[in-house]
Amino acid sequence: MSQIKIMLVEDHQVVREGLKKLIELEENMTVVAEAGTYQEALHNLRDDINLVLLDLALPDGDGLELPGKIGARLPGVKYLALTTYDDPVFVRKAMEYGINGFIPKYASFDEIKSAINIVLKTGSYLYPGLSSELFLRGREPGLAEEELKILQLLATGENQKAVANRLYISLSTLRRRIQGICTKLGVKTIEEALASAAKKGLIK
Repeated sequence: MSQIKIMLVEDHQVVREGLKKLIELEENMTVVAEAGTYQEALHNLRDDINLVLLDLALPDGDGLELPGKIGARLPGVKYLALTTYDDPVFVRKAMEYGINGFIPKYASFDEIKSAINIVLKTGSYLYPGLSSELFLRGREPGLAEEELKILQLLATGENQKAVANRLYISLSTLRRRIQGICTKLGVKTIEEALASAAKKGLIK
């Protein structure tokens, strides 16, 4: 039985270590490389990797850009995003960047294992619980109420830590949501997101 050689890219060490232990209990899977940041992912690459299990929200770079960077060196690698995002517009954009499949972080390990096998076999996978209707229709994204609140608070000059405290979420969670906002608005930075939201009349 040939081994599926996986690279884990996840900034939360506990999550990464837990996934690694579960993966290595499987007879046909092994973790050959791991990383907690964008730069580590590029530095720790190995030529024998079949699949990258990838958290798209990384502290030092946009995880969406990794398939392009890695693919230049390893064109046959597949990418399965382990994500908190279920917005269909984000899914469509991520696929344009080279992501092959999506599995939410609340999925069971059996579901993750199945997604890995399907991505390698067919080249694509979309978790059944993720909404695909808007993805297929290609409609414009909308911002959720909490995302608008985040933008409004940041627009008043509050720093990210203060905003996270006001919303009773962690700073890392806030940054993930900011990344989702930027993706929906088609921009790269929060400054551009604030400018775009103001131009669209989404914030004052």
